[in-house]
Amino acid sequence: SRGTLRARQVVVATGPFQSPVTPRLALGLDPDVTQVHSAGYRDPGDLPAGPVLVVGGGNSGRQIALELAASGERQVTLAVGTEPPTLPQRILGRDLFWWLTRLGLMARTADSRLASRMQARGDIVVGSPLPALRRAGVDVRGRALLADGREVHLEDGAPVEVSAVVWATGFRTDYSWLDVPGVVVDGRVVHRRGLTDVPGLAFVGLPWQHTRGSALLGFVGDDAEFVVTALADAPRESPRPAARPA
Repeated sequence: SRGTLRARQVVVATGPFQSPVTPRLALGLDPDVTQVHSAGYRDPGDLPAGPVLVVGGGNSGRQIALELAASGERQVTLAVGTEPPTLPQRILGRDLFWWLTRLGLMARTADSRLASRMQARGDIVVGSPLPALRRAGVDVRGRALLADGREVHLEDGAPVEVSAVVWATGFRTDYSWLDVPGVVVDGRVVHRRGLTDVPGLAFVGLPWQHTRGSALLGFVGDDAEFVVTALADAPRESPRPAARPA
């Protein structure tokens, strides 16, 4: 909005949640069915009266389904595909992340053996176990397969009729705006602890940029300090260390 800005150093801190993903089956719904991605959802008032389907069994999908059920205004169905591991929000009176920090798991670096295993397992759900959703009145069902008019067919049985669908189906990274050769390869940022081979260009907030906590708001400060210190100490055209894909 202010035109072209020029800077000797740039830190990209757009995070991992950039471009909302909506599955193609959404095209099969009637135009009068309200559709919203979790990125645009704010509260139950966003949706019309009538049955609502939340698609996606991750953290956002479960939390949205619980909030909708708690409003008491509509029937809520949650479509869950592959169920990720679930951990409680609090253990023995302490927040989960207190324990993860004390055990050193949040500080595990991306090149460690444990980090490789953690990355292979994918994301975990914190809180909102499926039994709790069922007790709250959410109808937990299988994966959404097909949308036809006002019905969505699920893999575990009868279709559900909907007046609204919330797509809690994740995000993909989008660096199409970053026109710098060699920085993004096959959709992944090439870097070493956030520093690229392009002098003055760095990143903060990438998943596993250095540790498990690199993309989490409560832990990103360590990476930010490292990147800012490196940029402040670097000569204007100094070469960067050999980079690796994110």
